[in-house]
Amino acid sequence: SGHAGGVRAVVRAIGVNVSDLVEVLCGPSNAELFLKFGGGDASKEEEEDNGGDDTNNNEDEDGTNPENNIKNNHQDTNSATKAIINATQESGPLATLLLSCAYGLPLQTPSYAALTLGVDVEAPKPSHGGFAARCLTLGMRCLGRDLDMALECTPKYTGNDPENRVSSSNHTASNTDSNDASEHAKVGGVDEHRCPAETTGGYGNGSQIDAYYRCKFLLRYLAHLTKIGIVSSSAPFDGAAGPQSLLGLLQMMVESASLAARASGSESGAGNSERGRALGRAARILASLVLSTVPYAVKSRGGADDGDESRDGKGISSKDLMELVDALDNNVVGQGAQYSSEYEPGAGPMAVLLKGELDDVAPDGVAGEDGDEDDDEDDDEEEEDDGDRPAPCADTLQDLLRTVRKLISSSALQTTSPSTRFALLDDAPWDTLKMTAPSNESNEGMETEAANGINEEKVPMTYMEEQLLLDLMGGEEKRCKSIPYLLSLEGSQGSENDADLKCRSLHGIVFGRLNIFDAPPDADEDDDDDEGDDAETEANPNLESYVKTFSLADRFFLSDAVRDILMCHRPMVSDAGADRSSAKEVAEQIWAISHLFRPPPTVESNDDASAEGSSEVCSKGIEYGIIETLMSLIVQCTAQGSGIPSSSPLQQHLYLSRVLLELTKLKPSLVPPAIVLAISGLFQDFLPSLTPTARENLGLWLAFHLTNTEYQWPKAYWDHWAPYAAVEPNSRGAFIATALRGMAALSSEGAVTVVNACLPPASPLVQSVFLDAVKNTEKMCIEEAEKDLVDRMWNSSEDTDFIRQHIISDELSESHGAAVLMDDSNMHHPSVWWRCRMAARAVLYPYVRDSKRTAALVKKAVKQHTNGNDAEANNMSDEDIDETEDLLTDVTDAIARFKSVMLAALAKDAETYQERVESENGAAKDDDQLLLAGEVSLMEVVSDILISVDSVDALPLIESFLKHEIVSGFGLTTWVLGEYADVKVAVPSNWWKFVSLAVQNCVTSTLKKLEKEKTDLGGGIGMIIDDSGVDDEDAKEAAVRRLDEVTKATVPILTYVVERACNIIASIPSETKKIPTVGANLIEGIKQLVRAAIFHLNSSLLESSSSLLTAQDLLNGLASMDANGEKLASICQSASASCEGEQGKKTLQSLSTSLEKIL
Repeated sequence: SGHAGGVRAVVRAIGVNVSDLVEVLCGPSNAELFLKFGGGDASKEEEEDNGGDDTNNNEDEDGTNPENNIKNNHQDTNSATKAIINATQESGPLATLLLSCAYGLPLQTPSYAALTLGVDVEAPKPSHGGFAARCLTLGMRCLGRDLDMALECTPKYTGNDPENRVSSSNHTASNTDSNDASEHAKVGGVDEHRCPAETTGGYGNGSQIDAYYRCKFLLRYLAHLTKIGIVSSSAPFDGAAGPQSLLGLLQMMVESASLAARASGSESGAGNSERGRALGRAARILASLVLSTVPYAVKSRGGADDGDESRDGKGISSKDLMELVDALDNNVVGQGAQYSSEYEPGAGPMAVLLKGELDDVAPDGVAGEDGDEDDDEDDDEEEEDDGDRPAPCADTLQDLLRTVRKLISSSALQTTSPSTRFALLDDAPWDTLKMTAPSNESNEGMETEAANGINEEKVPMTYMEEQLLLDLMGGEEKRCKSIPYLLSLEGSQGSENDADLKCRSLHGIVFGRLNIFDAPPDADEDDDDDEGDDAETEANPNLESYVKTFSLADRFFLSDAVRDILMCHRPMVSDAGADRSSAKEVAEQIWAISHLFRPPPTVESNDDASAEGSSEVCSKGIEYGIIETLMSLIVQCTAQGSGIPSSSPLQQHLYLSRVLLELTKLKPSLVPPAIVLAISGLFQDFLPSLTPTARENLGLWLAFHLTNTEYQWPKAYWDHWAPYAAVEPNSRGAFIATALRGMAALSSEGAVTVVNACLPPASPLVQSVFLDAVKNTEKMCIEEAEKDLVDRMWNSSEDTDFIRQHIISDELSESHGAAVLMDDSNMHHPSVWWRCRMAARAVLYPYVRDSKRTAALVKKAVKQHTNGNDAEANNMSDEDIDETEDLLTDVTDAIARFKSVMLAALAKDAETYQERVESENGAAKDDDQLLLAGEVSLMEVVSDILISVDSVDALPLIESFLKHEIVSGFGLTTWVLGEYADVKVAVPSNWWKFVSLAVQNCVTSTLKKLEKEKTDLGGGIGMIIDDSGVDDEDAKEAAVRRLDEVTKATVPILTYVVERACNIIASIPSETKKIPTVGANLIEGIKQLVRAAIFHLNSSLLESSSSLLTAQDLLNGLASMDANGEKLASICQSASASCEGEQGKKTLQSLSTSLEKIL
């Protein structure tokens, strides 16, 4: 609150708290306790401690003490002349604590900057002076360490011993020097408390993501110190790697980013090499860090309300900052740098939006949409041409560049109406601090006056010492390896700063942006254009306030703050098992952002509204921005069932869902209406354009949310949605089905609960979502022979060998009476494989029985719910459902137990067919092709039964068939892509999850076979022998052999998937400009599959080879088998040449571009 240019009341309160804390810390009796620092040589301490405990490291292991974030982590050294500096002890516990809070609490950085000033000024001198300098020294050591971690940069090792390589996960890697006698600052490791999934999941870059955020907040802290006057601001970067002003530091980072981007694109073949890609990603990370710092570093125009003009002008000038922005725009991020976003709709590997809308089947009775869609497309094109508005889905790096440019332009023009109301940019609690006016009298005289009660004159607190410079390199310490390495890219290749820079991903650092609500109106728009919207917004003043008063810059800073909080305050568990933070606390922190906005101009000019007013006035409608941000993150989450854990908390579906649930409980009158309107907007405007994975994530979130809010959802929405679920294919109907089936999976009573507690009486959704899905199993008539087989498997506990003999016996063939077609060319007909299909149905019989029982219970519940007998319906479900039955466990055990039965049936069917074909034609079919046809037929039975089963059960069941080698990975892939289907190909949206299982199974089974070969002496006999004296094959050669064997097993699957997908897309008739559903499912599924395959290969080969293999080795291995991005893209281009439809050609071109980007 407070008028523009003044100090907000909350900032005044912070200033008072800081003053009180400084008075305590710097008091004569407390300074020796709180402000102690220094500790000398860490190597000497090690000798003195002799392995004993260090009192400075006796923190609690619950993660609540920020001092845990920087620990004293000594390492032995072979150089007796090297001085090892204990950085945290040298700076002191207060500086260590303050720094760890500054880079871990994103909304409170100004408070810690003010505390730095207060302690530095009020600390007793000379005994405890120089507090700010000590904070900066420690901060630059941390920044050097974290920059190396964020860019995944480690020194190159020499020699043949791979143990000499410094792991990228070693937090002190940036400080590790060779054999020169130099000072060596031990900053120590960061106590992450990360779970293994975050450490190894995704791209394995969990530590990189954490380091990026610490760098971001440390630079923000330095920007605040610059505006205070502690850090020098104006001296430019002169090319030397010595101490710099903040401007010089930012210019050095911009120069490093520009050189990295140039090297990425200009080196011979670098753009297609892993090194070139790593340099490109490093350039974008540095650009993001600089652009995130610029808004906080812009020169202030005052902030104190005492009229003291001498305090103006701190910070960096708009002109200098604009030069930084221009350089990044031209060289790294902007159109001049030919920046290609990973979130580009359609072509981007991480895109959440398609290039256009899906060719949905229109439901009966829903009219008027087709006529509006062309207009909507025209409007979208006009918006993309408008440079002031972002594209419907811009990534956060593009959005950051656009926002910062507009902010700096506004500051340069010194407009009275700033481009943002986000107050954290210019909050200055240090302006409220006071100190005793400097006097010529001696300190003894001043103490005498104070003792006598004489009132001392208080003046605004200022930093009286010489401004400090920022030493990122640290001279002999060599705190940072990455920046010198990048600066030397255009120099000699044999630089002493040579390093390994991996930078494998921007995952968790750059995100896509989904703008759900309307953009703010332009100042020069005609008022007449808004007349149609006024009636809608008048009914919801909060939505109107968000749309009209939150500028694009406001929305970016709001979203950025939400992401920062989600990252820094995420719940974690310490090694001792103690919890730190919770979803509820994260929700409270997110809502605290509402205190960081100044009132809109209309409120500021209204005295009656009290500009000192509450956050409800200043941030009215902020809930819509929070929901928009959370929804955009939810649709980008790692797909459930993919088998790939996410390394970023911001892409973990359950975490985001819980936070949004807690926000609903925290603000029940504000958040639920915003959620309803967000879902309404997504349903109406975005669902046909969302990728299948994004749509699934949204549906699963809604299922989780409604299940935990007692299914509270407007009845009118279910009625409006019902027609869409009755037609196929329809993206809106698929979303509804995902949500309803997700709710059923989360309930112990399944679909019965959804019918009774969620849906309106007699809703058509019951039939279209639940009952239609089990039509196949309901109609499945079990013959006497099959009933006997089921009884043998599930009731009589008959020996498996007896059942195997029975399935291949002539007795069963006679009792079954199979009418086998005599068409020798049709090996794919179901009647050929009647035995293995019967065996599969018998093994999965509990699911058949459960589907029929569920359908009966649902019909009964619908009848009673319609008649108003809800209580009777609930009692019915409790009586009829066996809660002790565990279908998944029972059936997976049965698959393992009856493996021999199914394989025997498969072999018998193949043998019978071969005999018949040979007798008719005299030539047998290829055994491999015949076996493949049998596996596909078996999987068709499995899919018919599991079509109504939640994916939580379906994926483990199919994985069990793979694990026990009942079907092969290639057979599973052939089935899921409908190669031999008699009906029209309808590839499901989650097809890639099954193929991902196939790839993973191929990798693990191949590695097991290689491991078995080491000890197999023949005949299946394995022994452990002493080979210490034998010259085994080189470790590098063994790793390469593993890579070769694994790629031989997996590449045929990937190549087949791309070829089959291209053939399907090329054969789709082009009758509309919209995207065919099958085409979208294939294109987006291949993107997900390739990323999943890379994860499986990385986790099995690269992480287990002790750094003997690199990502480039993996790409080379794929290229050797014609499966790199260029080769796979050529398949798409060949198919595009034969494609008749224009939309099909565009779809294939998008796939080609995506494959080249991913691989």
